Amino acid sequence: MATQPATARSPSFDFNHHSHRRLNPLTRSWVLCSPHRTQRPWQGKQEDDDLSKRPSYDPSCYLCPTNTRANGAHLQNPDYTDTFVFENDFPAVQQNQPILLHDSSEDENSLLQVESVRGQCHVICFSPQHDKTLADMAEPEIVPVIDAWISTYKAMQQQGHINHVQIFENKGAIMGCSNPHPHGQVWSTEDIPQETAVELENMAKYRQRHHRCMLCDYVKTETDADRKAKADGSADPLSPTATGMNGTHTSSHTAETGPLAGTDPTPPTTPTSTTFPSTKTMPSATTPDGSRIVCENDSFICLVPFWATWPFETMVLSKAHLARLSDMTSAQKQDLANILRRITCRYDNLFRCSFPYSMGVHQAPTNDDVSHQELSHLHLHFYPPLLRSSTVKKFLVGFELLGQSQRDLTPEQAAKRLADCSEVHYKSAV
Repeated sequence: MATQPATARSPSFDFNHHSHRRLNPLTRSWVLCSPHRTQRPWQGKQEDDDLSKRPSYDPSCYLCPTNTRANGAHLQNPDYTDTFVFENDFPAVQQNQPILLHDSSEDENSLLQVESVRGQCHVICFSPQHDKTLADMAEPEIVPVIDAWISTYKAMQQQGHINHVQIFENKGAIMGCSNPHPHGQVWSTEDIPQETAVELENMAKYRQRHHRCMLCDYVKTETDADRKAKADGSADPLSPTATGMNGTHTSSHTAETGPLAGTDPTPPTTPTSTTFPSTKTMPSATTPDGSRIVCENDSFICLVPFWATWPFETMVLSKAHLARLSDMTSAQKQDLANILRRITCRYDNLFRCSFPYSMGVHQAPTNDDVSHQELSHLHLHFYPPLLRSSTVKKFLVGFELLGQSQRDLTPEQAAKRLADCSEVHYKSAV
């Protein structure tokens, strides 16, 4: 029986209605996209909506200035005024422990392998104010956070046994955050963790084949797609009603100015559920049209990846090829603070809540492998769990645990919803 060419597409195929899968080139894994499932009713688990107002200082918080820390060793936090970095009192890895190396001799069972992992863990308090998050902070307040990331990375770079530094933030109780005080963590290990190792391996294969940086090419690909979408008028995969927000919103990628820029003066209500209808017939291309860019500035671009797993997952990528945070100029550091404020503010405005996520920085390992300088391209991943509202999250279960990742909302639709959100925080927009 004759087979169709690999690029064949039926004229009636619509990326906004028909199931398809997308390849993540960083991990060489596929994501199943099922846009028709956005219409299904939801009677499952709903999370508590965290609308409680926190004080700016909590005397029982072990991260607030001057308070005693949680380890019971009578350590007291200083009266810090911007960021505060300290070694984690309950670290996942330890620096001083015996070494265990796997025995690779033939008489050992290759199915049962174990190695010791040494390292250090740090906590970075973003602000002395207990009730603030990155979305609430001004850009000059975010710059010291970036400075703390850089200084911690550089300090760990000097440790001979440290080969990788993972900077991350878990925001919200739904993401397992044990304390609501704004903070992130840094885990520095002697091994290169699997996610980073897989990305480096696939970026190396891409460079070997194309003689270019994968993520430099990806930034260009998304910029070209955005330009084409605007020229074709295909940058709007959602009707205004389907955004789940009232009023008229701007989809400009540049920063908004003035009070309530790009929004109706009446704050939108929190949607309980949303649907995402198609608004036009797709042309006969073999990849979906539409922009996936949420916002950008001179140095960084924030977008919903073509292969995103989580409903409103985003990536922040440097436009220039930077291997690590410490390679940034002063202007690029200011631009990173700008893009972090803008995407976290848009997240909060999407469902009018303190939007939970796990965020992490991927950059060059700290070891002496010179190839990492050209292979690594500075980028940040945001993995937020919310799906339909502030109380309904996505679950990675069933087929996704046993088969492959799956999503309902297309990345183009998710990007449009985020691009339509204001960059003026809803709490200050009243």
